[in-house]
Order: sequence, then structure tokens, then C-alpha cells
Amino acid sequence: MDIAAFYELVEKNHSFMIASHVAPDGDSIGSVLALTLALLKLGKKAVPVINDNIPKKYRFLPGSNFIIKETSEKYDVLIALDCGDIERLGFNRPLKEYGTIVVNIDHHKSNIYFGDLNLVDSSASSVGEIIYRLLDGKVEIDFDIALNIFTSIITDTGSIRYSNTTPASLKILAKLVDKGVRPDYVSRQVFERRSLASILLLKSVLNTLEFSADGKIASLFITKDMLKAADADEEDADGIINYAREIEGVEVAVLFKEYEDGLTKVGFRSNEWVDVSMLAAEFNGGGHPRAAGCQIKLPLEETKEIVLNAVKLAILEDTGERCN
Repeated sequence: MDIAAFYELVEKNHSFMIASHVAPDGDSIGSVLALTLALLKLGKKAVPVINDNIPKKYRFLPGSNFIIKETSEKYDVLIALDCGDIERLGFNRPLKEYGTIVVNIDHHKSNIYFGDLNLVDSSASSVGEIIYRLLDGKVEIDFDIALNIFTSIITDTGSIRYSNTTPASLKILAKLVDKGVRPDYVSRQVFERRSLASILLLKSVLNTLEFSADGKIASLFITKDMLKAADADEEDADGIINYAREIEGVEVAVLFKEYEDGLTKVGFRSNEWVDVSMLAAEFNGGGHPRAAGCQIKLPLEETKEIVLNAVKLAILEDTGERCN
């Protein structure tokens, strides 16, 4: 990564918009806030922008109350974090209308390098890890910044359970704990609190569980009626896909979510060997080898048939086995 080029850009400019993708997660929110707080420390004007609602479980993060949605103001620099492409940012106008210079910081291997400056490292566990490397030795990483970066890394590594956990990410987490971050506190906020609505939704979603490809694929679905019956929203569905992924013998888990206007969102998770980012890419989506997603302009049942056939084919190609 060209850290020198990044700091040359920071030195020469005053106002910064720090943005990330819609349907924000711990990595996107934590990294946006960490970089925002760091730029403020450097005496810059820094505004965090996420064009979606912030899940309640991340509102404990320092600076989360600063986040706004799309603004008409133009900045010297727009920094896009954790976004493989422009569309995921959810803006209504071209990026150059929000920032004269566009910086793209990401860890998705599917990134299309849309920035004037691209700091993309697909070997990083998270964008939070990249932000740490950018700041380390350049800006004091105080407790607030440390808590945001810790949350970024811990969520994208699944509490250091996923295959993207590396010696580098573990060393950074240790340094952040030295700054006063308490892993138990972050874990309770992010992983160990569920609303009643989420439990009621989980109960109904588990009843949709289906297996295919000799038990290597487990799928679930969520309808609009199920959300309404549980008085739940999209945030309450977070993590449900892992119940399918964790079943013994399952390699790929798929979660289908029904939306308005015949749109279906699809989440993929894999355990060992299927690269689900490639599956998502078949449907103009993206992500990581073990976690990816897409959205398809088709009703739920049609989407299920098309996607599950694609997953079966991927498993058949990788194993050479007949899938029923």
C-alpha cells in the first residue's frame, strides 16, 4: 500500500467525506469512524456518511452519532471504505460530485479500483486492519479509535473464528487491547444481544431449512410476511445464516430474503473449500471466499431455484461427485 501517497493527499487537502456501503456491518462502520476520528485529530474537516440505517448494536461505537446520510456538500476528498464497487455506496450522483479526489480503501479481491488512489489489500482480514496500518505511527490511536478498529476486525473475522484471521490481525487486536479495549464488552454488544423480534424471526426461519447436494448445501428463506409476523426488520435477521452453515456436513449455506418489487437478496457462507464470492459474482454480487452476497430481480421461489442450481454445480465441479 502506498501509505506515503495517502498522507501526501491528507496533507494537501482540508475536507474529507468518509463513506461506506449500504447495509453497513461492523467493519464498515468501525473503519469509517476510526478514520473519521483520526482525520479530526489531524485538524481536518471529516464527515462520516453511510446511506443506510446504522444497526442498533453498533451505536455504542464512539462517533456513531456523527454519521449522516447523503449530503449535497462537496469535499476535497471522498474516501470510500469496504466497497468493491461504486454502486454499493448508495449515492444518487457520480462520486466526483461529492469529492474532487476519490480514495478507495478495501480488502475485497473483487474490487474494481475505482479511485484516484486505490489502497486495496485482499490479504487483510478487514478494512479495520488496513486503517490500523495507515494510522500506526502517524496518528495517536486513542481508546475511541482503538475500539472502532477492534470492532471492525473482530466482526469481519467472526470473533477470530474465520479463515481470514491471520497472525497480523491477531497482533493488531492485542495492541488494541493494550489501549484499553475490552473484548468481552465488544462481544456482548455485537454478538450476545438479541431482540425478542429476532428470536421470533429465527424460530420461523429455521422451519424453512432445506438440504440439497447430499447435505452439502443448507438453505433458509425469509419472507416479508415472516418479518411482519415477528415485528422484525432486516437487522433482526443478522447472523441467522450461520445456523445453516454450522450444521455438520454442510459446505455452503444460503439465505434468501424477499423484498419489495420482486427483488430477492441472497447471502452465501461456506466452510472449507467453495469460494462463494465466485458464486455471488455470477449474479453481479461479490464478497469474500467464505462470505458473499448478491441481489436478484426475481421473486423468491425463482431465485431459490436458479441460485441453488448454481451452488450445486459449484460443488459438483469441485468434488466431482453427483449431487442429488
